[in-house]
Amino acid sequence: MEPSSELIGFEEAPPIENPTMPVADIPWSPPPIDPLPELGDTERAKLIDKLIEKANESEADSTYWACLWLSDIESLREILQVAECSQTSASLSMTGANTFAMIRAWKTKPRMIAGLPETQRKRKLGEESPKRKLTAKTACLKRDDFSCVITNFPQVDVAHIYPLFLKKSQSSGNNKNNDTYDKFWKTLYMFWGKDQVDQWEARLTGPCGTELCENLLSLCPNAHRLWGACYFALQPLHLRDDGKELITRFYWLPEVTRQKVQVQDKPSISLHPPADLLNLRVENTDGSALKMNSGDLVIFQTKDPENLPLPSWDLLQMQWILHRIGALSGAANVPMKPWDCDSEDEGSDMGLEDVFEPYQGELSAGTESEDTLES
Repeated sequence: MEPSSELIGFEEAPPIENPTMPVADIPWSPPPIDPLPELGDTERAKLIDKLIEKANESEADSTYWACLWLSDIESLREILQVAECSQTSASLSMTGANTFAMIRAWKTKPRMIAGLPETQRKRKLGEESPKRKLTAKTACLKRDDFSCVITNFPQVDVAHIYPLFLKKSQSSGNNKNNDTYDKFWKTLYMFWGKDQVDQWEARLTGPCGTELCENLLSLCPNAHRLWGACYFALQPLHLRDDGKELITRFYWLPEVTRQKVQVQDKPSISLHPPADLLNLRVENTDGSALKMNSGDLVIFQTKDPENLPLPSWDLLQMQWILHRIGALSGAANVPMKPWDCDSEDEGSDMGLEDVFEPYQGELSAGTESEDTLES
């Protein structure tokens, strides 16, 4: 679980043909550092040029633009086919209403809303009503050795990969929550293949929903805030065949403003973080500390894949895509509305988090916060 430079322990291993998918335990080396590997497909730019022509629009909302450039090629071909049949539909899509709402829903980290019953609002660690949630979080902490997977810092939050609140409700009174969920996934199907999106959703449709060890990771409060605001992303690279090790690559993401952009302009991600984010450091056992850099490897390990499973490859892949879209488009940087309430995470160094109401306020008042835990 220690972040490590790509030059440590891997330089003598021969490359394989496709190192970005789970593979068996054969000698492996990380692929070249590239925060936007999707741009390597030359067909993408040609399809986007044709889409601009058919839609008769050269500008689009930055969230729609980012989704186009990070979509899978087959979905992009289908988007072009729709534009060829309906210029109006293609032009309307470029306003980015659905894509902006999708990214804001993904980014949202809601806190308990004022006015809820005291027993809910003041619930503390060890008093959670669903026992399975404590089990998942405990498993996550044990797997991660009660320390931040990025910095090794021993005071940690249990953070979600897929957002806690973004799920279907079993209550008949939560139709708005279900509508938010349905719109979120419907938008994903527009840009990524059905098989891939089905696989993402399948990881979250079991009896435990989002409360799985595979959907959790341990982060120090500072890293947790940066993670929730899409300031960095983890690219899944390699999963050992025995399920005991997962290698990811850390990338800082840009801080930009949401705006209209030229659709034909290719996105870019600098390998150098904003100056004010350079305080995210890796603590070594000898007391020294190193800054996290884009391209550093973050390695998850477990001794018990069955009871303490690694983070889900599929959910990390989903995060890798949506975090980059949130940052590139500026949607992650749009001011959010704070709930006028106390944070449920008493004792957390994170303090209050702002909450944006995606899909015009379709967030119910029954949403819980993520828990802050200390070893």
